[in-house]
Amino acid sequence: MLAIAQPIAAGQVITDNDVRTVNVGASAELGLVASIDESKVVGHVAAMPLVPGTLLTAQMVGTADFPPVGQAVVGVALKAGTFPPRLEVGDRVNVWPGPSEAAVSTTTAPAAPLAAGAVVTSIGATDSLGTSVVTLLVDDQSAPKVSQATSVSVIEVAPSPAGQP
Repeated sequence: MLAIAQPIAAGQVITDNDVRTVNVGASAELGLVASIDESKVVGHVAAMPLVPGTLLTAQMVGTADFPPVGQAVVGVALKAGTFPPRLEVGDRVNVWPGPSEAAVSTTTAPAAPLAAGAVVTSIGATDSLGTSVVTLLVDDQSAPKVSQATSVSVIEVAPSPAGQP
């Protein structure tokens, strides 16, 4: 079967280097892509963000149907020290006002994050100033607050239990 070898953004063309062959015993009902069918996915686009280790299914390839209804993707520039050093695609985070936002606002801490339960969809390379551009999947009501903030910090949180937001 095929598994994801490195992070792939929604809409990104899948290459040979993005997938790897793994041996698993699985039911045909799962819809996993067999390694002999690699040509059916390589050269096609990812329909959603894919994280390493994920077993590839046919539904993950095709027209990018992303972001889902009610969600938005926002990009944030994160400076060193405003995010966990081991942040990875797929991590769930809360987005808080960053140091420059806090200095402009009141001396009390905000009551709620700008976005709760955001999911990291991509992480860009760190520039010479130590800033990384990170894209996040957030609910569409939080997107304007996050995108209009002059700086943000992210805190990694545990995944929600199954069936809960």
